[in-house]
Amino acid sequence: MRKFIKIALIVVLFLALIGGGTLYYFTKVKTYDVADEKVDEIIDSPYSIAYPEGTPIPEGAQKDEEGLVIVDKDGNFLLEDGSVMSPDDWFASPEYAAAVSTGTGGKNNGGSSSSDPASSNGGTGSTGTGSDGSGNTDAGSGSGSNGETGGTNEAPAGMTVDAIKSRYDSSFQSLEGQVDSQLGSLISQAKGEYVEKKAAGETVNPAYFYQKYNGAAANVESKTDAAFNSLYTGLTSELKANGFSESHANQYKADYEAMKESRRSELLSKVTGM
Repeated sequence: MRKFIKIALIVVLFLALIGGGTLYYFTKVKTYDVADEKVDEIIDSPYSIAYPEGTPIPEGAQKDEEGLVIVDKDGNFLLEDGSVMSPDDWFASPEYAAAVSTGTGGKNNGGSSSSDPASSNGGTGSTGTGSDGSGNTDAGSGSGSNGETGGTNEAPAGMTVDAIKSRYDSSFQSLEGQVDSQLGSLISQAKGEYVEKKAAGETVNPAYFYQKYNGAAANVESKTDAAFNSLYTGLTSELKANGFSESHANQYKADYEAMKESRRSELLSKVTGM
């Protein structure tokens, strides 16, 4: 791999010397057959967001096997009827405002029922009884259109900025773990393809690898930005609903941008073997 990187750097330097236009052509304009089902599988794998316990989500939002909310590459909620809803539309909707004002998430709660969102089952409680659709469970009580409860749906009384932010800490950590997993899969695929081509005696084209995996990494980063923004919108919406400024969430965005820079450096180090 180190030899390959050295060759790639020499090629890039040579192209830069003979003209920036040539470098641009080989890396940006000239197209290569980079179709790869394994890479596409990584790119297309959706993120699942662990919204905090009690966070209302749209009716019929799809969830994974752990009860976490699935979002598409644009960060939209995927609904069971095949449609999508953007987080901006949902968190600005009257339905969300009503649920927050009453402190209930009902059966739509997509948060974690434990301190670790990755082990969440969605926080769904048992079905209530009675003609008015109300019921009680050991985990707490709540109300929904069909009487189902969602575990501890009510946010703690006297909510503070720190309390709201602490509710989202594990949610952002869950997303970060998924990002690391997908980037790790992508770099492993790149190294594996290089080794396979060398073993088969094929010519290794640095420009091909650049175009293929730079494009794949860009797609992963794009969908990661969208997933982060979905979760971030939930945080800022909860702050506003409790009478606080959105600016209290600014540090999360700064930390996210710092994380992206850190991941880029780590990936470069792994690829070059430095």
